[in-house]
Amino acid sequence: MTMDQVVLGAAVAVGFFLSAAVSRWFRRPVAGIIFGGVAGIALSVAILSYGLTEVAGRDTAVMAQ
Repeated sequence: MTMDQVVLGAAVAVGFFLSAAVSRWFRRPVAGIIFGGVAGIALSVAILSYGLTEVAGRDTAVMAQ
C-alpha cells in the first residue's frame, strides 16, 4: 500500500465526517440528513473518482515499465 492510497482512503473517510457535521448544522433532522448525506456522498465520490484515475493511472504506468 502506497502513501497515495492511504491519503485517498483518509480523504474519502473525511467525506463521511463532513456528512455528519453538515447534518448537525441544521435544526430540522430531515434537512440535516438530506443535505449532510448529499454533501458527504458528493465529496466522497469526487475524491474517489479523482483518486482512482490518478492513483490507478500511476500504478499502471509503473507496472508497465
